[in-house]
Amino acid sequence: MMHARIVLFWTAMFLAIHTATAQTIPDGGGPVRVSLERGKGIDDSELPYRPAFLTVQYDSKSPDADNTYEVIRGITVRSARGGPTMLFGVTIPAGAPPRKLSVVLPALSAEESYKVRLLSGQSAEDDVIAEFDLPLDWPAGWVTAQAFLDPDAYDTGDYLPPVWSNRTLQSVFVIAAAACVLLAASLLVRRARWRVFGATATVIAAAAGLWLAASFEPIIVRRQLGDDGRLLLISCLRDAHCELSAPHTVPLYYNLEEMARDEAVIRTPEKLILRLKSGEVRLFGRPASVGNRAETQVDRMKSDI
Repeated sequence: MMHARIVLFWTAMFLAIHTATAQTIPDGGGPVRVSLERGKGIDDSELPYRPAFLTVQYDSKSPDADNTYEVIRGITVRSARGGPTMLFGVTIPAGAPPRKLSVVLPALSAEESYKVRLLSGQSAEDDVIAEFDLPLDWPAGWVTAQAFLDPDAYDTGDYLPPVWSNRTLQSVFVIAAAACVLLAASLLVRRARWRVFGATATVIAAAAGLWLAASFEPIIVRRQLGDDGRLLLISCLRDAHCELSAPHTVPLYYNLEEMARDEAVIRTPEKLILRLKSGEVRLFGRPASVGNRAETQVDRMKSDI
């Protein structure tokens, strides 16, 4: 009896997992088909990204099924090796003709695999209509992984996590001390009603003062580095979302592990959306400077040989 229950349990688990997967990743006969291909010739205009073409076929099962599926309003593409998520805004309703989109992607290896998500909105957090893993081969000379990895930039600088300024810390100390004194003084009030009123007013005033003191402190710290400002340092005092505009829209990583866990979203080509954690320090570069740094690294390797 117990053996039969175990078999039924694992059978139900398998069917549940299979059903959930089928809802997110349609098979070859589903309403959505996606293909990815690179351009025929090398194009360095978007370095360190490479141009490619994404074709989306969004069918409807029958003429009466136009409203069965949602409209595709966004597409995200991310390398299986990590790095930034590329976000593209589109409008593709069910039953529309095939759409061939021009996209730019990070070419992190010669044999790449990209996770493509079709979204119901123009944000990377919107509901997923369909999801695919698509392979794409790049010529060895087209790979630009070295442009995203720059441990030297992190090692040469003393990039300590941001801290609250002395002015803010002093204001917080003064407000907290004054609140303690007033709360202690409220104990001397004989009438309970006035004593409670005084303590409540003190707490409210102290909370408002602390909030006001902290509001003058910038949560996100931005600092350009280098004589030509080729690098931008971003850090934050607490978890926050940060938007970066051109030209500093190329995330730089210390190693492959940091690249794999990156959650940056690039609204190509003009804006990068970043989710920062408290005390985190990140570096970003300009496309032109990154391309030049890649050439410099290649020349350095040749000289070492």
